[in-house]
Amino acid sequence: MKEIISIFIISVFALSGYAQYSGKVFVDENDNGIYDSGEKLLKGIKVSDGLNVVETESDGKFVLPGHEKERFIFITVPSGYKAVYNHYRKIDDSTVSYDFGIVPYTVGIDNKGSHRFIQITDTEISQVQGNENWAENLHRYSVNEKVAFIVHTGDICYENGLKSHIKLVNTRNMDVPVYYCIGNHDLVKGKYGEELFENIYGPVYYSFDVDNVHYIVTPMAGGDYWPGYTKDDVCRWMKNDLEHVKPGTPVYVFNHDILTEGDKFIYSGKSESINLNEYNLKAWIYGHWHINHIKKQGDVYTVCSSTIDKGGIDHSTSSYRVMRVDRKGDFVSEMRYAYIDNQLCISSPSGKTASNTINVNVYSSNASTEQVTYTCMYGEKVIIKDRKLNPKTDWTWGAELSLDSKYYDKELKLLVTAEFSNGEKRVEEKKFEYSPGEVLVELGGNWTNLLANSEHIGGIISCPLDSLLNLAWSTNVGGNIFMTSPIVYSGMVYIASVDDDNRGRAAIYALEAKTGKIVWKYHVEGSIKNTIAIDKDKVFAQDIYGIIYAIDCNNGSLCWKKDIGMGVLPSLTEGLATKDGILYAGTGKYLQAIDASTGEMLWQNRDWGQNQGSTATLSVSDEVIIGSTQWGALYGNDVKTGKMLWSKSQDGLGFRASSPAIKDGLLYLISDKAFFIMDAKKGDIIVRKDLPYSVDATSTPVISENEIIFGTSRDGLVALDRSTLNEKWHCSVGKALIYTSSYTRPDSQTIETSPIIVGNTVFVGASDGYLYAVDKNKGSITAKYDLGAPIFSSVSFSGNTLFVSDFGGNVYAFCMKSK
Repeated sequence: MKEIISIFIISVFALSGYAQYSGKVFVDENDNGIYDSGEKLLKGIKVSDGLNVVETESDGKFVLPGHEKERFIFITVPSGYKAVYNHYRKIDDSTVSYDFGIVPYTVGIDNKGSHRFIQITDTEISQVQGNENWAENLHRYSVNEKVAFIVHTGDICYENGLKSHIKLVNTRNMDVPVYYCIGNHDLVKGKYGEELFENIYGPVYYSFDVDNVHYIVTPMAGGDYWPGYTKDDVCRWMKNDLEHVKPGTPVYVFNHDILTEGDKFIYSGKSESINLNEYNLKAWIYGHWHINHIKKQGDVYTVCSSTIDKGGIDHSTSSYRVMRVDRKGDFVSEMRYAYIDNQLCISSPSGKTASNTINVNVYSSNASTEQVTYTCMYGEKVIIKDRKLNPKTDWTWGAELSLDSKYYDKELKLLVTAEFSNGEKRVEEKKFEYSPGEVLVELGGNWTNLLANSEHIGGIISCPLDSLLNLAWSTNVGGNIFMTSPIVYSGMVYIASVDDDNRGRAAIYALEAKTGKIVWKYHVEGSIKNTIAIDKDKVFAQDIYGIIYAIDCNNGSLCWKKDIGMGVLPSLTEGLATKDGILYAGTGKYLQAIDASTGEMLWQNRDWGQNQGSTATLSVSDEVIIGSTQWGALYGNDVKTGKMLWSKSQDGLGFRASSPAIKDGLLYLISDKAFFIMDAKKGDIIVRKDLPYSVDATSTPVISENEIIFGTSRDGLVALDRSTLNEKWHCSVGKALIYTSSYTRPDSQTIETSPIIVGNTVFVGASDGYLYAVDKNKGSITAKYDLGAPIFSSVSFSGNTLFVSDFGGNVYAFCMKSK
């Protein structure tokens, strides 16, 4: 009977009018890519010609009928193997047998079936040179952490990038299987858009298995040049592919872009469609947007990652994503960062301090941190030996230091050892003097918005204080802190965290200003990436999903909550503002004024929409509210009605990261490669000062009597003479630990924060992990404080105390003494 069926199938193939393709799949025991006598032949391996899918017989052989648009024969690499010599063969008239040798590979799959994979995306390189460091970090981490595979979800890109990238990241030099998707910028000039991609990377759609999970790679629907494939082609093949997958098997799909913002994942062309929800789709993994974003849409998670090598479009961190997947298809995500070589810094205690909290920021791009221990010494005497620190976030390890009172006010030394999973160690030491009675927080006025007020001009403090800082306390909140500046109000400090891994770590926190003790914590649904604000005894925040929270400042209870109805993309990364009992929140056509007490909407913008996510915070005066959209424009709306008064996108104003300062009816702002002074109500450009460096940075200029001072995306801190607008001084900082400003890469000296001036000293945090004190008149660094993790949030000030936070999730209170 079996022989009759085989004859029937062969007859059908012959009648189809297309060539038949045959071959075998075998275990390539000597890794030479050629079948040698005696090598094991594999049964049940799925093989496809781009439309039809068959399985190999007991002798490892297969026959495929071919079809009109055939270009490749490819296999679904089964779990427990890898295809060192590629999972595909180009169809060629001279090829007699399409044979696939695969080798055993169970690395990264534990005894419960869990495994990890890495997603990189949108690297957009043009050459190998300059990209070796992140590629080597990727290789070392993959090997050290036993990763099952690496997938690149597209935009490699253009001709030079396509030719270069395969030399950087491939299955052989990464020592793990590597798979590629095609993105819109990978469709280039040729007979058809994917021709060059196919010549280098193979078919644009295919599948593979790891343990109990079926992974499908699908192509971008369109791009810079018209593709030869259609969504109908992909859909027909996908149906055939999934027919050979056991019902209930978890399915993951990789693509360069998101499929839908709804809950139904129906992949469809003009005539074909497939409902992926019916096939146990667990996650749709994509890139394209250059952002870090996870959203649950019905039963399916959509997961987007930024770029490993450079800052994201919305200033997302330069990063890649590690996914640990179990047999059920459920995952745990972890963001990882390149370019960091065994970073270790004791940020607390330090110097003369009232803090007995040990906070250590430690990170390696090549391996995970296994253990951090400390020893405390007085002279040559060991007081505490080899105590373990506890992990607080992906950067910070900490513990409370218990000291006998006889060691108070004495110089002590802390020795910290970090051990990494690759066997490497790093040791650091820091001297400190624990003086609990000498470093005291004394509060002054409230700091309720970015740079104290909604106009963002409260960053100049005239007071007779010494610029030397002493640490009063340090507290880790348990989540990473991005661009949320600490808010000071009625004896408390408020901050919020991000959660790019969707692990439930996003929250709003209230800390006691004098001690750093966490008084309350309110969990939110998504990351809070930017400015929070206070009014009417409520702290306000908006998360990436467009949900606004009003929390009682005193007890952390929810007063009201409002979903403003934004879609999945782009995420809401802008900061909000409060003024005179009104909350201004949202962006684009979701920008609105809200009664701070009740949550009632007073007006909503209907005149301009969102483009890409911006890191600008809304600026609000008595007459106008200023909003932004990245790669779009700067907008002015009437503060009372919400009607758009003007928009400006020319002259570099479409690059929107910084928030304008509003002073005496004028806007002071930086954008692209220029400094601007504009009429706030009319939008007229009064002055445009060209600059010799990029200022695509989230830095609001601080305006003193004689200077205008701001951060840059690549060149540190700059001061312009206020009367002439000529450069007065330029202060260099270290290279960023993590790159955020759009398309910045090593060795950018990025400052994504707004400076403040206390007396004659400028204080500013930088992406190199240092808090800087700079002479206002000369631009020289008078002091710097190594916190060891990037500082993306602007500093705040009250009384005698400077409040600052770092990406590790640490909040610090530094005090100054009276002169």
